[in-house]
Amino acid sequence: MPNRADAHIHLFEGGYQGNSFIKRLAMPIDEAVCYDSLAADHGVEAALIVGYSGAPWCVDNHDYLVQMAAQYDWVRPATYVDPTSPPSTSDLQRFKTQGFVGVTFYISGPELVAALQSIPDEFWAWIVDNRWLVSVNSQGEDWKAWHDVLSCHGDLRVLISHLGLPPKMADAPTANAARASMGNVLALAEHPQVRVKLSGFYALTDPQHDYPHRAAWPYVEALIASYGTDRLLWASDFSPCLDDLSFPQTFGIFAHMPFLSDADRAKIEGGNLLALLGD
Repeated sequence: MPNRADAHIHLFEGGYQGNSFIKRLAMPIDEAVCYDSLAADHGVEAALIVGYSGAPWCVDNHDYLVQMAAQYDWVRPATYVDPTSPPSTSDLQRFKTQGFVGVTFYISGPELVAALQSIPDEFWAWIVDNRWLVSVNSQGEDWKAWHDVLSCHGDLRVLISHLGLPPKMADAPTANAARASMGNVLALAEHPQVRVKLSGFYALTDPQHDYPHRAAWPYVEALIASYGTDRLLWASDFSPCLDDLSFPQTFGIFAHMPFLSDADRAKIEGGNLLALLGD
């Protein structure tokens, strides 16, 4: 297997503070040191850092990621954007000099959907011109908002996180049911620069630790039918993933899927993202 590339990890100073394994340790940890060790052991050449500063405990995440980009050669940071107050193009240019390669959005609910659709065209034009990545966390009907954005800026390289977060399942849905529940995400495949991260399987199955998450496999098959394997990306969701599975299981899951060939796995686990980052 060629070198891997991880399309979705988090790095926070002192560690992730959500309901996670990291918080259970009851002490600050250096997530970057931990990931650096995992990257070396498992051949991870690059990792897209999904920035987030939308809570009081992580308001300084952007500045922390600047430090990490200077310290580790595998760090490819994307800075968090509040759609109600997006950065100016001069801010984006400054972020680029700091080593950032993209932006991250968390869109949930009508207020943030409306804010997203009100972001000025010059913001999106700068993102397109500079070939930045746009990592998005969203769900359900909120994915429809991206049709409007992409209809005006079709070259945006949007990365959908966690398969688009379809419903959590205890048993595998039928192929038709899987496609129906993922309709809004599958519809975005008409935009050729949209890609999907195969990540967060623990959030899609009940129980969460039900590795290799067979109940979510029909979702993956639906994505392959619409996007092909060239537009799918492995992502570990480090460090929240560690509450339910080991780091190697975040990519080991693909070896269990009989509908993926070795060539498919090579693309998904690294080749596709490395091509994006190298473009």
